[in-house]
Amino acid sequence: MTHKRHTILLVLVASLGGLLYGYDLGIISAALLYLGDCMKLSEDQTGLLASAIMIGALASSVVGGGLSDLLGRKKAMLASAFLFVISVVVIVTSHGFWTLFFGRTLQGLSAGMIAVVVPVYMTESAPLKIRGRTSTMFQFCITLGIAVAMAAGAGYQSGVDIAVKLAAGHADQIAQIKDHAWRMMFVSSAYPAVAFVLVAIAVAESPRWLFRHGKKDAAFAVLLQKCPREEAELELKEMEDLTTGSHHPTNVGLAGLFQKRYLKPLLLAVTLLAINQATGICAVLTYPVVMLSQSGMSESMAAKASVWLAVTSCIVTIPGVLLVDKLGRKLLLKIGTGVILVALAAGMFIYWKTEAHRTDVTARLTAAIQSDGANQTLTIPIKNIAPSDAAVVQVTVQYKIDGKEQAPLLVRGDAAEPVLHLKNDGHGTIQILRAKFSPAPSEATGKLIFACLLVYISGFAFGPGVCLWLMSAELLPTRVRSLGMGIGVLANAGVTVATTSLFLPIVGSFGYAAMWGCWFGCTLAYGLFAAFILPETKGRTLEEIEESFAE
Repeated sequence: MTHKRHTILLVLVASLGGLLYGYDLGIISAALLYLGDCMKLSEDQTGLLASAIMIGALASSVVGGGLSDLLGRKKAMLASAFLFVISVVVIVTSHGFWTLFFGRTLQGLSAGMIAVVVPVYMTESAPLKIRGRTSTMFQFCITLGIAVAMAAGAGYQSGVDIAVKLAAGHADQIAQIKDHAWRMMFVSSAYPAVAFVLVAIAVAESPRWLFRHGKKDAAFAVLLQKCPREEAELELKEMEDLTTGSHHPTNVGLAGLFQKRYLKPLLLAVTLLAINQATGICAVLTYPVVMLSQSGMSESMAAKASVWLAVTSCIVTIPGVLLVDKLGRKLLLKIGTGVILVALAAGMFIYWKTEAHRTDVTARLTAAIQSDGANQTLTIPIKNIAPSDAAVVQVTVQYKIDGKEQAPLLVRGDAAEPVLHLKNDGHGTIQILRAKFSPAPSEATGKLIFACLLVYISGFAFGPGVCLWLMSAELLPTRVRSLGMGIGVLANAGVTVATTSLFLPIVGSFGYAAMWGCWFGCTLAYGLFAAFILPETKGRTLEEIEESFAE
């Protein structure tokens, strides 16, 4: 019963940690619907607020590993959960941008620490035979958390729509309804945080952390909770043999990372965490509505389709979790990247056909801007922008007003008002950054792109999504596991920020076919890396994996 209780607690801590991380990532998209109006946010402030969690994650990845080594995995998990609860209080009570930004950054700090500590703790504490399944619950619940956050956001949106209709004509009351809605969205994120605190209090400390800090008896007591006495004694002996080896130093600092036995697994883990994000997964999850609406779907249909992407990711993760200990990490990665490559190749072809007749009309629209004193306007019927034989045309515009970049604008020729209209509201200037005129894709094209995204998400969820956090933690030796995960999460978050921030400029300048082509190249490199460079870690103890790098 002790072994079963230990495993249940491990699954719970991984599940709640992942759920908290995913919910944190997903809830902001719904909250932003009301934050912009309620807090009077500019476009720059909205973008900064959306990226605040990654800014916090970048910072915490630097200190998270060291804190985990200093305090222990358990105390570090508790600290991250308490920090999240504090961040919710700051956000919910905020009445200005900077307080709100500070609160979201605190959530990013918490999320970054969770991403570092939970995979390390699970890898060090889970029984060998089910290490993959228990550890990958973290990734499964990240996808579940995102899906739950989207569903919760949709629920709040429906409630707001009903309340706004009832309060029609009462502007102050409508403003209060929207203000209350976004605050309650963040309040709801505190529930998994509180549950995570309670479970983190109940779990035992990592046996490997205890052993490293001279608490051999305490480590053995935890091993007895984890597995039968014979297996516990064998695992303890492996720790002792590895520690007393002449080639194994007592302490490892930053300089020690450059030793072969530490540098090679560190490079493998960091490369894995970085190249995983270069496949474009964060951009796919951040901009699905933009991609689908610009591919021919209506905005409402695109919004509903994006929810199905999150649900699909959650569902397909399940067989990956169940098979990771049977098929192995490498095979899942090869299958997953192979499926992603098929989806990206198909999407590239569809976009190439759609974008083949795009025309750059930046100069045309810039010349059409009219000035009347301090006022600047741009009003032009879509059909007058450029000659075309297509039945329906469209224009996509990226522009600045008074030096501030605005959200990209798409206007189709079959819209209720097929006119491009920009104005500066009496101050500043209108600057056209990029403008592309083309035949408008049909709804059928949008559905084909949606099918490609479904296949893409399925491949990612089955392979890379399941194996990422598990394998990166398994590869790293015990003495540098937390530090290495911190460096890896830093690389992971850095590539995430780069891919999401470059998405709109690349698409605006070169089109979706070019963007998907970049992802195709990175995914191909990922598949080759998994097939020919990454070692298999299935069925091997952490000490056996570590010893293989010392040979």
